[in-house]
Amino acid sequence: MDYKDHRAGFIFSDIARFRSRLFDRLLAPHGLTTSQAWVLAQLFIEDNLPQNEIARRMGVGTVTVGGLVERLEARGLVKRVIDTEDRRIKRVLLEDAAFPVGRVLRTVGIEVNKLAFSNMEDHIAQEMMERLLDVRANLIQALEDETDLKNATDILLSKEAKDDTR
Repeated sequence: MDYKDHRAGFIFSDIARFRSRLFDRLLAPHGLTTSQAWVLAQLFIEDNLPQNEIARRMGVGTVTVGGLVERLEARGLVKRVIDTEDRRIKRVLLEDAAFPVGRVLRTVGIEVNKLAFSNMEDHIAQEMMERLLDVRANLIQALEDETDLKNATDILLSKEAKDDTR
C-alpha cells in the first residue's frame, strides 16, 4: 500500500485498536482497563492534575474521566481534592497504592511493545518509532490552530530530550 493512499488512516486506527485490546487483555487479571490505565499514566507523568485536564489530554469528556477516576478512587489508587484556588476544580492525585500498579502498567506496556515489534530487528523498530514521531509532529503542525494538542507524550519527549543532553 502506498503511504499516500487514503487507507493509511485505517492502518493507524487498527494499530491503536489492536494495541488497546491486547493491553486490556493483559490488564484484566489486575482488574484494570486500558482507559483506567491511561488515567493513571497521565498522573504518573504529572500528578495532581485537574480532572478536566486529564479529560483534555485523553481526548474524552469530563464525565467519562469522572467515572474512571471514581472507579480508581474506589480501589484506593487515586483521590480527588478540591483545588485550593478554585473550588470548582477537582484535582486528582495518586495514592501510595497506585505505585505497584504503575509497575504493572510498565510491564504490560513493555510486553505489548515486544509483541507489536516481534518480527523486527531492533534498529528497524527504533527507526519506525522515530518516523512515527515525525508523523505525529507533522499532524500537530497541520493542526497548529488548535492549542490543546499537547499532552503527556510531549512531557515525556521533552524529558527524554533533556536526558539526552546530559
